[in-house]
Amino acid sequence: MHILRFCFTRIYCKLNIKMKLLLFIQFFVLLTVPSIAQSGRRIGKFEEVFAWRQITYDIEGVPVLEDRFAEENLAGDRRKRASDNLYFNDEPGNERNWGPVSGPIWNANPIEPVNSPAAINPSEERGRFFVQYNNLPMGAERVGNRLFITIPRRRYGIPATINYISLSQRSLSPALSPYPNMRASRSVVSVYRTRADECDRLWAVDTGAIEIPNNVLYLQRPSILVYDLNTDRQILKYELKNADLPANNTATGLASITVEIRNNDCFDAYAYIADVVTYGLIVYSLKQNTSWRHSHNYFSFLPTAGDLRVAGQSFQWNDGVFSLTLGRMQSDGCRPAYFHPMVSSQEFVVSTCELQRTEANHTAFRFLGDRGANTQSTMHGVHTPTNVMFFAEIGRDAVSCWNVDKPLRSDNIAVLARDEERMSYPSDLHITGDEVWVMVNRLPRFIYSRLDTSDYNFFVYRAKVQDLIEGTVCAPDYRKAQFIERPLQFSRYQRNGK
Repeated sequence: MHILRFCFTRIYCKLNIKMKLLLFIQFFVLLTVPSIAQSGRRIGKFEEVFAWRQITYDIEGVPVLEDRFAEENLAGDRRKRASDNLYFNDEPGNERNWGPVSGPIWNANPIEPVNSPAAINPSEERGRFFVQYNNLPMGAERVGNRLFITIPRRRYGIPATINYISLSQRSLSPALSPYPNMRASRSVVSVYRTRADECDRLWAVDTGAIEIPNNVLYLQRPSILVYDLNTDRQILKYELKNADLPANNTATGLASITVEIRNNDCFDAYAYIADVVTYGLIVYSLKQNTSWRHSHNYFSFLPTAGDLRVAGQSFQWNDGVFSLTLGRMQSDGCRPAYFHPMVSSQEFVVSTCELQRTEANHTAFRFLGDRGANTQSTMHGVHTPTNVMFFAEIGRDAVSCWNVDKPLRSDNIAVLARDEERMSYPSDLHITGDEVWVMVNRLPRFIYSRLDTSDYNFFVYRAKVQDLIEGTVCAPDYRKAQFIERPLQFSRYQRNGK
């Protein structure tokens, strides 16, 4: 050790001042700015990519690091104004104005307790551009060299609901940038999650609602948004029909979207939108530019799974169908659409060809099995080359897997990562290429108690599929199955690494 120190000192002393300064800066960066590979923290085989105590923004080069009242002095628009008046004023006439719908009107967010200790005083935050504590990320999707982060407007002070960060930056807690830019992002009210397709497009559902506790504001008709990822321009906005929205609070239940491209035709696309609150599935056809709604008992919650304890909080929820993911293409040109309610331990399946009919045959929906106790899950996804499904389990603070070629029961489920703090409420899970990406946000603590802003609260993890399933019950049985490893087909957007 002394010899090494002596040698290093001799070498360092011979360097000129410029080289010494450069060496010092590089050493300082290694210590203070951890890269993705240097974060080092793992849960099982998942590595921590990003972690935030609280969210910050970089808006066209202007850092937004603490509460701000207005958007003044931000690049792109220097007019002084209380920008949140666009959404957050409570003047008469600001309520839902897109026509009557059938069904009762009630609180659109049934999971919010009336007397929550975390309840805010809207009069103190109304009109603010940024209330840092209120920014709770919900969705995370990696597309090329960008990670899209969504922050639904469940409170005041959310600068942008769709955001992104570059994966080439080195910060452990990077600032978010509004997508596609600050000005354009202000026309979008609230998005829970995004999904990209093979045609370089980003899809989202704008609920059109601001979910202020006990005072939900319905500001726009819920709509499907599509962006061209090569130009970062919005290329479609489709407003859902009254027939798609049986009640006022349906809007706040549009928490996920899944996209299918048929016959390698980018114009022949379908979007499947799960309705958590009023228990339905909305289907949109791009080619026909129309939508319809399916109802089924399988979309409802399982009453015996409604008692939850997450992030130290005990509560009852009744969330219905939450996530829909697509399996391998079948010989008839259709895909199995796997789905489950969040408050449930059961999984179901139906053919996408059945969903693409405006009137589905109810007998075409099948029960697959039960994953076991405390396996309530938000999002899930199928890695089609291996036919392995991954679940973001809120009931066990975990990520698990199941090989869809095997019967669905608890002994065929493998827990891949579990941590009651750093995996507390995995809110999104997405498979891109051969990687699984997971967002964790401690939502129940945010709702029912209060987040500790001196601690890390939000996490993004990733892992290779093969690493996760190796040696588990989820691994394909190559002796019995005809499994062919196919090279991944990347879109032009992904190939360019944009």
